[in-house]
Amino acid sequence: MDFNSHVDSALNTLLENTKFLMEMAAVVSEVDVDGEYAKIMEDRSRRRVADAELLIGLKSKHKALDQELRQCANESSTIEELERNWPKRQEATEKKTTNVKNTTEYKNFKKTLKETLTTADDAIGGASGDGDDDLIVEDDLEAGGEIFSMYDPWSKALMRNPVRNTNCRHLYDRDSVYAVIKDNIGIRCPVLGCANKKYIQPGHLVPDLKVQEIVRARIAEEENNQEVSSSEDDEN
Repeated sequence: MDFNSHVDSALNTLLENTKFLMEMAAVVSEVDVDGEYAKIMEDRSRRRVADAELLIGLKSKHKALDQELRQCANESSTIEELERNWPKRQEATEKKTTNVKNTTEYKNFKKTLKETLTTADDAIGGASGDGDDDLIVEDDLEAGGEIFSMYDPWSKALMRNPVRNTNCRHLYDRDSVYAVIKDNIGIRCPVLGCANKKYIQPGHLVPDLKVQEIVRARIAEEENNQEVSSSEDDEN
């Protein structure tokens, strides 16, 4: 098995492990009261994106070196000439950087991972949505991005006024979370596997305007679809 095949096998293993871990999170969600086991599994599954980025980067570097070596060999008349020329060309090739996140392979891996997490999230009961459109993928986070549901973890409804918990970055609907913590100071983040142990306080919550725009666009789309559906029913 060549190097690229090993990398492909490792990437497939990452996806399979993610699926297994999230399935286990669903199984233990009812008995894992403190969320410790689920936290470990979910944390590991989120790291898969960073691992994939590293592996795909190594694969790209290996491919570039292999191509450069072949070209150098074709341009060299003797083995001695190849041995003289290759070190400099190798060093120059290794210094070149590749934005792995822009590669098709990386994007396909993230898409597949997102689908796996979506399926697992439905099994756990975390979101009431029905597919990839119910998720928000943020690419600016460390380790390749994060994935959030557009639905509030308490009400299961679309977050019309999303706020972000600054301690763990998870999102809630403003009205929902304030209603929950209003008369109870002992409420922690309800997102499965969240490592944050601090009780939610108003000072921890900040509006997220970017997510609000995404959610409002989704709400407008749903309302428009309902109007179109109603018009078609009237015509019939």
